[in-house]
Amino acid sequence: MPNLPSKKCACCGDNLDRFVQPVILSIIAKEPSNGYTVIKKIPEYATFTESGADPTGVYRYLKIMQNKGLIQKTTIDKNDTNSSIYSITDAGMTCLNNWRKTLQEYAHKIVCLIQELPTDKETD
Repeated sequence: MPNLPSKKCACCGDNLDRFVQPVILSIIAKEPSNGYTVIKKIPEYATFTESGADPTGVYRYLKIMQNKGLIQKTTIDKNDTNSSIYSITDAGMTCLNNWRKTLQEYAHKIVCLIQELPTDKETD
């Protein structure tokens, strides 16, 4: 019996977390949001329907994107607590549009690769 890859192996589709940046940008582009809301909305995207996203990683990406000028953070005092709301910048929209083009190119290349892979019968 052949060894099957673990569910965490990229070949099983569970390693798509590199797409967290365009997903976060997309969420914030639709509506300025706090980190908690971003985390709750991530599973609505196809690349995260199974696993969701690591909250620590999301906040790390928010900080990275803020430092790059892709998003901006506004702190709001609400009922004696501070809440941070993230909104997308013009540079963030440019980045999101670049992601769209890049992902469309990936999609085309992936379709071509799938067509080039041998089927089970060809590998026997």
